[in-house]
Amino acid sequence: MFKATDIQRGMTVRDRDGEALGGIVAVDPRGFTIGKGRVFEKEYPVRFCDVADLDGDDVYLRRDLAHLPGAVLAEGGADEDDSALKPNRPVAYTHDLTGALVPME
Repeated sequence: MFKATDIQRGMTVRDRDGEALGGIVAVDPRGFTIGKGRVFEKEYPVRFCDVADLDGDDVYLRRDLAHLPGAVLAEGGADEDDSALKPNRPVAYTHDLTGALVPME
């Protein structure tokens, strides 16, 4: 069991499968905020009741990446020439049976 007072700015937030979601940029009495980055297009609020556990500087959530509303990963691996032809838009990802991240179709 964790104490809400142990959650602080700069800690890494992970989903229940251990996938890094981002860093904590703010903490308030109701929860904390994950900064925008590769998973969230804007700052993402999380309530303390959504936290499963703490492990050092890692905060583990009760849900996996596929079940977090607003979670997306930027599409990667495009060549320079291809990037001019198609827009760089976020893609939602999920975990397959092996635990690897794959784009949702």
